[in-house]
Amino acid sequence: MTTALLVCTLVSTYYGLDVLFGASEVAYQEGVVAWFVYLRPYYLAILIAALVIARRLRKFDFLSLPDIGAHFFGRGTQALLAIASFLYALPILAVMGLGMVLNLTLGIPFVWGVVIGAAVSVVYTVMGGLIADALTDTVQFTLMCVTLGVAAWLTLDGIGGVEGLERRLPETFFRPAGTYPAMVLVVFAGSALSALVEPAFYQRIFAAANYRSVLTALLIGIVLWAAFDWVATILGMAARAQGDDMEPRYALLTLTLDVLPVGMKGLFVAGVVATAMSTIDSYLLIAGGNIAYDLYRPFTRRPLDDAHLLRLTRWMIVWSCVVAVLLALFFKTVVSAWIFMSTVLIAAGLVPILAGLYLPRSATPAAGVAASATGLGVAIVHYALVHAFGAHDPEWATQIWTITVAGREVAVWQEYALLTALPASAVAYAIGSVRTRVRRRAS
Repeated sequence: MTTALLVCTLVSTYYGLDVLFGASEVAYQEGVVAWFVYLRPYYLAILIAALVIARRLRKFDFLSLPDIGAHFFGRGTQALLAIASFLYALPILAVMGLGMVLNLTLGIPFVWGVVIGAAVSVVYTVMGGLIADALTDTVQFTLMCVTLGVAAWLTLDGIGGVEGLERRLPETFFRPAGTYPAMVLVVFAGSALSALVEPAFYQRIFAAANYRSVLTALLIGIVLWAAFDWVATILGMAARAQGDDMEPRYALLTLTLDVLPVGMKGLFVAGVVATAMSTIDSYLLIAGGNIAYDLYRPFTRRPLDDAHLLRLTRWMIVWSCVVAVLLALFFKTVVSAWIFMSTVLIAAGLVPILAGLYLPRSATPAAGVAASATGLGVAIVHYALVHAFGAHDPEWATQIWTITVAGREVAVWQEYALLTALPASAVAYAIGSVRTRVRRRAS
């Protein structure tokens, strides 16, 4: 992949409806905190990934994220990373977005919109592959940026610009931290760490013509992402300024369809659909590969030729789409779904991947398995407990479990899983590495 193609596929794949609807969802509820805390930390994470991690990865002959775990820690860690990568790669957010679009524009119930959108997307993913994915991303990327820019211009022109927002919205909407609890802000910023172990990012690095192409593409991408983020934030705030009471995740879509003239509405919907599909095809390809290439292939006792592996991957893409649909119907907001996905990936993959790349002497099979299993286990248990014993909070649009500690009530958000899972993974890695060294010395 050349620099130009990498720019289009990375920007389009990374920034789908998770940002378009997720950022506007936060902006509709809280204002500019969406850009300052929910989105901006990604620029730093991506910059680190471009300057540091991409160069190191190009020295190895990896094809996927779990390949790194296999190289440094063995098959156990490879399997755990494949599971985490699979859960992260499920295009839950994009599938939710398609359901919302079909619901709002054609009156199709959200559930059926999710199913139809996912079914259409999976067809050309199965028929194509990474090259087809990258080429379609190029067209979709252009359409996405043009339509969003036009929608922002018309919306702000009608509302009186940023000054109009300041007159209509509370002062708290212009505070960088908003009114969220501090721990939630930490989770928002911490979710940016997923960029350091992002499967699609790694996939593009391995497929790039050279390191210079990757670096140039990511630096250009940061500028485009920053503009995209700010527009999504402003549109979310503009929807709130209109005074209409609506479901936050529908805010941007509802607003733009109200202000755009006939003809432009269709173009905008096409841009949103293109954004969703550019994400769905990319991540279904990764999710299917995680099962076929990273899980099934290493553990089967008989050799697999390329034709067999390709057929298996296509079937796994279909099953991955089914799982994505089920999770898209489970989560109530785009933001909650995104935090779950990033938490699973960070908890299972960040510590072993970075330790393997930069602290290879500490990389032992026991350390890798301990870090991945502990991080993944703690994250899943946290979510299970909060959903089993907690309740949905309509004010914050999330699941919260209120427990009593020493006579004091403590609100445990489902998003707090990252705050316990990542430290647990690091501790488990250290214990596994030390125990292996002790055993080697004793023997």
